[in-house]
Amino acid sequence: MTFSSDGPAVRWPFLGCRMFRVFAHLSFVVFAVVATLSEPAQAESFDPPPGKRWVTIASSTDLDEAIGIARRYGGEARVVRAANGWYAAVLEPRSGTLDKIRSDLWMSLPKDTVLSRGKTYIETVWRMPPQPGVTATVKKDKPSVARIGAFEVKLTRDRTKDGWTARVVGTEGGKTLFDLKHRFEEAADYDSNLRLVELDRGNGHPEVMFDAFSGGAHCCTTTVVLSEASPGVWTMADLGQADSEPVPDDVDGDGIAELVSGDDSFSYLFASYAESVRPPLIQKFGSGRLRNVTKDPAFRRRVVQDLRSLEFEARQDPEVWRNNGYLAGWVATKQLLGEGGEAWARMLPLYDRSSDWKVEICSDGRKVENCPEASRRKLDFPDALRRHLVANGYGAPEGTASNSTAAAMPSFEDAKAAFLALPIDRRRDIQVLLAATGQWPNVAVDGFGEKLFAAIKAFQASVGRSATGVLTDGDQEALRREASPLLRRWGLSRVTDLATGASLWVPKGVASSTSPIENGMQYGAPPDPAVVFFVGYQGFSVDAAFPIILGNLKDMTIDFKVLKPGFFVISSHDGASSQYSRFSAVPGGVAGFTIIWSSASDIRGERLATVMSDLFRADNELGIRRSPPLPLTEVAIAPAAPNTARPPDSGSQGSSGGASSGTGFFVAQDAVVTNQHVVDGCSSVTVSVDGQPKPGTVIASDETNDLALVKTEARSKAVAHLRMGVRLGEDVAAFGFPLSGLLASGNFTRGSVAATAGLRDDTRHLQISAPVQPGNSGGPLLDESGNVVGVVHSKINAVAVAMVTNDIPQNVNFAIKAAILASFLEAKGIEYQVGSPGEPLKGADLAERAQSIAAAIECRR
Repeated sequence: MTFSSDGPAVRWPFLGCRMFRVFAHLSFVVFAVVATLSEPAQAESFDPPPGKRWVTIASSTDLDEAIGIARRYGGEARVVRAANGWYAAVLEPRSGTLDKIRSDLWMSLPKDTVLSRGKTYIETVWRMPPQPGVTATVKKDKPSVARIGAFEVKLTRDRTKDGWTARVVGTEGGKTLFDLKHRFEEAADYDSNLRLVELDRGNGHPEVMFDAFSGGAHCCTTTVVLSEASPGVWTMADLGQADSEPVPDDVDGDGIAELVSGDDSFSYLFASYAESVRPPLIQKFGSGRLRNVTKDPAFRRRVVQDLRSLEFEARQDPEVWRNNGYLAGWVATKQLLGEGGEAWARMLPLYDRSSDWKVEICSDGRKVENCPEASRRKLDFPDALRRHLVANGYGAPEGTASNSTAAAMPSFEDAKAAFLALPIDRRRDIQVLLAATGQWPNVAVDGFGEKLFAAIKAFQASVGRSATGVLTDGDQEALRREASPLLRRWGLSRVTDLATGASLWVPKGVASSTSPIENGMQYGAPPDPAVVFFVGYQGFSVDAAFPIILGNLKDMTIDFKVLKPGFFVISSHDGASSQYSRFSAVPGGVAGFTIIWSSASDIRGERLATVMSDLFRADNELGIRRSPPLPLTEVAIAPAAPNTARPPDSGSQGSSGGASSGTGFFVAQDAVVTNQHVVDGCSSVTVSVDGQPKPGTVIASDETNDLALVKTEARSKAVAHLRMGVRLGEDVAAFGFPLSGLLASGNFTRGSVAATAGLRDDTRHLQISAPVQPGNSGGPLLDESGNVVGVVHSKINAVAVAMVTNDIPQNVNFAIKAAILASFLEAKGIEYQVGSPGEPLKGADLAERAQSIAAAIECRR
């Protein structure tokens, strides 16, 4: 949960992690239908102010669907009934064009959104009511008071080494009812909420809720409830850490609020955080504990509304039906309504069989961390989902097997104990490495919470290791190995601002030049993929600097902004670039940095910004001098391309000249995929089909996954159909243009999938036995039906292996999985064709199919 200056910014839990940028202020609401008055009332006017129009998001004959859609868009949304009897989810009148309105909103609008004068609207039937109870904001150095009638509660915060202690004093009519303390071991200096709200009808006073936020883009809030257990006796209940605090919401309208959130157990389990969907979770608080009431009939309509909202998302983006994170949350929500069997049947043909997110169990019943390697088994998605539903109280959907139970996994407490036993420097390094691999978009914390637990499991699953949340030595080695390519690429180096004494780790690997600017230094300049400005201002405060920096971003879309005592953060983007700034109070002024990176670059700028922010915070806000973990030295394997060749007229080439060749294949009429290393550093690229060369332009690349996209005037006879989920042992064929000048063009070889992971268990790759040669790089790897299941990537360095093992490996080659290619194309907005297993083609027909999509690539440097 993220706090803003005017209150908490709350993520709708039923949308799950996919929509973590969706915020609405001050209310996480109850379902309420405005009743029609029994007496005639003055007709509601829907005439918008001059120059403004209602924003009609969607219309439906189903009121619950309209409410579910409207709730996605926060406090400005309502549901109105139109003259034709339909219900419209609308936003309050706004000025400007629809394109401008789209750019102003956090939440994307459907393609068929229209602007309306409201002439056919008759009445408002639903809008978000105010949050129950009263809420006060508590700052780190200023107590806050909340009161209902004569009942008054004051909360004061006292900073400790790693967190802070809350002192809560309650009085009524001048009499002290309680004076208690609670320590938050893992909390930052962000604002807190103090709420008085009726959660338990069985006592004489409202409950007291307060929370602490640890920091990060979507992590982590710890909530505590103080209640009157018996007259004069008050007790505290720690509700633990969650993605966002459970929000009071009188869902059933009985005057007693429930606590509404999402089921965090689905985060990271079947997909990345951003792709995970959390089913709704509604809980009642009483007698000092929470009770899950999501399945109670009184709350069914709320679950239905949440489900309709989830399905509305899929109508806007049908690709989510192929995402296991979405499917898991959707099936679970349907199961809450007793419709799990229907959902299960729909899920089975849709789920992503090639996903590398796997749940692992021990076949002999032991915990996975104590399980011998030979007894470990990775579950396919349906089996893992069914086990998870049973283990977490949803029950097995109708029609699924139910004679097995979820394997015992290490508990959160087990993982916490193991993590906290590590030296503190290693704990911090682990979080930097997780940030570099994309699982931890937060600054490092010294404790251990549910979100870090989930991030570790997410990383373990992403590399095919047992997702236990307990980091073994092998896990830590794998983590450093996965993070090292980016750490090497970034080339972080500490610099110091002489005027303020502030220090910053600058990515000189991607921002190579250095030049002085007013009040600081600039690192990097076009065509570098990143530019960093490191500045200090004497005599300025954080509060004064914030609006200045924000004002310079008027043409940018603000992703998020946080202004807190002692620092501020602003993240923004436009169509071409992204930008991140962090400024902190230093003796005599402020100092900070801004990093700007191209949206087309492959430096993973959002991860780099997280790491820079973490290290900057440590050095300048916490006084902890830290360094990023050192990357492993690069271990090279011999690429299958490019093949360096002498130009026809070598005398005309300078020392920097030369040509190299590789292979590509068409994924769209004018777009060819190849390896990034084939076109890296090219001054010109030529794409040849049937010996006819045409110019090409590299329009996108991903250095980490070694993929590039080339736009060309060349045309092929066909485009590739991508098939995910190739199996061990399947027959495959490689096609390419190897050893240019030595071999005939169009070389076709056959083999099989020798392993579903590459070197050092790299789950992005396949190991194949089909022979490849220099020049094959970037070519298609096809299954027997002619679908592309991979991109030829590299071959093992046989000479190096022979020197170590005294044996020469035969046909140990590697290809990038089609699922990785599909993700790359989706990120770049390229539509592609999806294939499926079919009748095997004869060898000649398969070769003809490969030739129909392939192209020879020539790079001149």
